Amino acid sequence: MSSRIGGMMFLVLGLTYGWFIADIPLDFFSEQEPFNARSMPWGIAAATVVVALLLIVFPAKQEAGIPWKALNWKPALLLVLAMSGYGLTLEYLGFIGATALFLVVGILILGERRYWQIGCIAISVAVGFYFLMKGLGIYLEPGELWSALGNHAHA
Repeated sequence: MSSRIGGMMFLVLGLTYGWFIADIPLDFFSEQEPFNARSMPWGIAAATVVVALLLIVFPAKQEAGIPWKALNWKPALLLVLAMSGYGLTLEYLGFIGATALFLVVGILILGERRYWQIGCIAISVAVGFYFLMKGLGIYLEPGELWSALGNHAHA
């Protein structure tokens, strides 16, 4: 029964997310492109709806009677806070800075303590994804911090 409830919650999430994708602004030139700022969100919304429908139609055969109190809520709530912080820091730190910071915090929340690896992974994923999106012509926020540093260096 709880997998069906989870499926319904996923379905509402996917449909709501899909509803707001139309609000994502597009440049005039990217409106007719096959891959634009709305492409990945559409894929995520569609995948969420498909998984939700699968959970509703084909629930788990035997529910593991795990009480809600036995679940480990602390990392989940900390990750939600980290995602909120990501949204708040994106404009100031820019895509690369905010993404790298979010990945470092997320990996630490999940228990990894090899700091050298954490840093390498966070920076390489953030920079790699930045150049992938830049190569596809998708604008990513450079950040007020980097803009201020660049303007200060030229003054």
